[in-house]
Amino acid sequence: MSGLAGNYPLNCWYVAATSDEVGRGLVGRTVLGQPVLFYRLRSGAVAALEDRCPHRSLPLSYGTLSDDEVVCGYHGMAFGPDGRCVRVPSQENVPYGARARSFPVTEEPPFVWVWMGDPATSTLSDPPTLPWLQDTGWATFGETLLVEANFLLLHENALDLTHFPHVHPGLSPSPYLGTPPRLEIEVTETTVSYYRDFPPSPLVDWQARTTGLPRDRDYAQRESGEFVSPGLHVDRMHVFAAAEGAGSYDKILTRAFTPLGPRSTLVHWQVSRNYLTGRPEVSDQLRDVHLATLTADKRLLEAIQARADRFGAEEEFNVSADVAGLRAHRIIEDLLAAERGGPPARRT
Repeated sequence: MSGLAGNYPLNCWYVAATSDEVGRGLVGRTVLGQPVLFYRLRSGAVAALEDRCPHRSLPLSYGTLSDDEVVCGYHGMAFGPDGRCVRVPSQENVPYGARARSFPVTEEPPFVWVWMGDPATSTLSDPPTLPWLQDTGWATFGETLLVEANFLLLHENALDLTHFPHVHPGLSPSPYLGTPPRLEIEVTETTVSYYRDFPPSPLVDWQARTTGLPRDRDYAQRESGEFVSPGLHVDRMHVFAAAEGAGSYDKILTRAFTPLGPRSTLVHWQVSRNYLTGRPEVSDQLRDVHLATLTADKRLLEAIQARADRFGAEEEFNVSADVAGLRAHRIIEDLLAAERGGPPARRT
């Protein structure tokens, strides 16, 4: 965990806010250690500027919004959505080149995405497509969680669910209570995907309650997921209920990991399901389950981060369950090397 100051790639789309958080007001956020101001234009689009007046550095979020211009709360200088200074009340002319830094931003509800790196490279990729978050055939809810730990720890945690029977014993699907089946992994240049098939077994209590499936039957399950990017991880759990004529009961946990800094990560999480979509009480039950697991993981990850901060990084060993996490580490190392103009990390 040493050298954390720059271990998140800048040339990547990160979730900065949810759509309902950004309106006709000034919203200040920290993204990758930088202060950013978000607001919605009259057209409905979202703008993103550095949250700092380039005149005397007052946060622009201390100001006001006039039409589509941000007016600094110190000297009244106004900035357009592209960051260009358009008015200086104390003089007729605007100084040449006076502008606030602007950031590429795009919205795919429920998320507002921002690109903190080279603006020119933002046009080479789009934010990940997450159709289930908008599909009317799915029920979705979500919240945010602040974890005082480096974002890499969260990716490692998401990519290795063998911790479940030890950290969440009462919530673990029953096949996890023994030796889990082999994890199948597929790696591309920028992603790590995986799946694990569980033999038929009874559902644990929360699964039975939230699916409504009979408790006295066995069901095959598949756990799958993907490290999509440094800013996104997606987990899926499929319960196969062909005997009931229902096909697959699918639940998706979407987590956007946005580093606030080297030791702090904001998690925007959303849970989606394709069954019992008109039952709000099922959403309430699933919310309780996911809050319990995410909160328990938060406690452990923050303890790991605090130990590393106090005593420094120590040599660690790896096991087979760490393979997906190690591959994600390599992808991030290569992205960082590319940004710095160096060769990919050496493989051992």
